[in-house]
Amino acid sequence: MRIFKRFTLSLALIITLPILIGCENYADKTHPSWVQPPPGAVYDDSTIYARIMAAIQSDAVLQGSNVEVKVTEGNVLLTGSVINDDQMTRVNMHSWIVDGVKKVDNQIVKK
Repeated sequence: MRIFKRFTLSLALIITLPILIGCENYADKTHPSWVQPPPGAVYDDSTIYARIMAAIQSDAVLQGSNVEVKVTEGNVLLTGSVINDDQMTRVNMHSWIVDGVKKVDNQIVKK
């Protein structure tokens, strides 16, 4: 029984060792035709803010709302007040639809 355990352990080690060694530097072993994909578009906070505010201000349904927007590293904080649930939903939608937004923290209250 002891010989069988040693044999099994040795076999497992022999099988896994080359796999682990082969995974050491995968980047060097990719095909030469592979190229690094271009980086995605980068959106700064002021651009995100401007796009959200433009959408909110141009939405006729949001007339009478008092919404403030703050953007920090792609994270949007919504504060202020709206008249009804439809306005709350639309402000949230306008925030999420802007490229570069990572998270929306909606702290808007309904009057």
